[in-house]
Amino acid sequence: MFRDIDQAFAWVESFTNLEKNSKEIKRHYRPERMEEVLQHFGNPHLDCPVIHVAGSKGKGSTSSLLASALKQKGLKTGLYTSPHVCHYRERIQIDCSPLADEQYINCIGQIKKGLDIELPGGTEPTTFEILTLMAFLLFKEEHCDYCVIETGLGGRLDATNAVRPLASVLTPVELEHTQWLGDTIEAIAAEKAGIIKRGTPVFSSPQTGGAEKIFRSTAKERDSLFHYLPEIVADIKSSVTPSGTGYDIEYFNKTPVQGHLAMIGKIQAWNAALALEVLEYLFPDTERQIWIDGFSRAVIPARMELIRTDPLFVLDGSHTARSITMALDGFNSLSSPEKKRVLLFACQDDKDPHAMARILSPAFSKIIITVPGFFKKSDPQRVFDAFSRLGNNCILEKDPARALDMSLETGKDVLVTGSFFLAGIVKKVYTEKI
Repeated sequence: MFRDIDQAFAWVESFTNLEKNSKEIKRHYRPERMEEVLQHFGNPHLDCPVIHVAGSKGKGSTSSLLASALKQKGLKTGLYTSPHVCHYRERIQIDCSPLADEQYINCIGQIKKGLDIELPGGTEPTTFEILTLMAFLLFKEEHCDYCVIETGLGGRLDATNAVRPLASVLTPVELEHTQWLGDTIEAIAAEKAGIIKRGTPVFSSPQTGGAEKIFRSTAKERDSLFHYLPEIVADIKSSVTPSGTGYDIEYFNKTPVQGHLAMIGKIQAWNAALALEVLEYLFPDTERQIWIDGFSRAVIPARMELIRTDPLFVLDGSHTARSITMALDGFNSLSSPEKKRVLLFACQDDKDPHAMARILSPAFSKIIITVPGFFKKSDPQRVFDAFSRLGNNCILEKDPARALDMSLETGKDVLVTGSFFLAGIVKKVYTEKI
């Protein structure tokens, strides 16, 4: 049916892709359509126990930590995350690795052949809904013991919210996608809280604004036990090096934990603490060291991903003020702020370049602005203006490959950030060069 994996995923992309065309989101978010599609394909989402993860930042890392730890325990584990950096295969993995191309091709062929039903509203599924269906079908086919499922956008209306999870996990909430989720922390938290199911335990990272109150009250309304990390963890000490992040978790009423992550960034230590709380609740008889060992093997692309050490070359997909601050903090742990350093930056139209420029500009002696590919609309001139008015040595180069060359030619430490799409392009181009 499909000659290769690229043709197969091109068919998936032929449907409405809300990641690419966000203006269509409100019109196309229909949870009942996803439920109808899943039912038509035998409800594969009910075949495997699920841990469901939502939030603004850290949900991909937390999902990867959970999946790696479950794998370490010897459980066959499905992992569904988004977005991908280089290829759609990254989104659907078994035991933290992509499947063979043929399995994706066959699954997409099965969906194409079986997608002959009348859906609510007379609409067809979106690209994300088909990817979500693919994940559940492949996890069922592979007889997974457990699945870790990350939401795509929000929670209440997300295609993944058809699951009936063992646990609902909420990472930090911040202002993001405000045109779709609401323009306050409370409004966004209410959307994320949509993944909380009746009688299902809830685990939350530290929250800002009114997010904690929203999560706590929603859990109470749905008779769900609420586990809030600041009430469990007294302190987390962490240290960042090119080899990863060392951490020491101190509890109010439990034995301290020490470990090391391959992931870089102090926030990753908090993600590990959140994942550990989930696992120790669900598997109270499992030796803690199994989870710690599993965490140490977890990796995720474009989250402070160290591509080269001398000089430093780091890829990160951060695209909000808070996440950019954390990325810069991680970069500063590896590269002295006193050094002359280079920033390669791009972001999509729906991001706030002015806020990110105020954070990043003082930390770099040279800034190269480019475009984050052509998957989503961007205005590089607007981004360039946001940075250049702050008085930096700022250059606009619209060709990402040429912009990469310019950054590497400096021989300085380089941080690439602002967009997962930019990180994907840069990683692909850089890999082809070496």
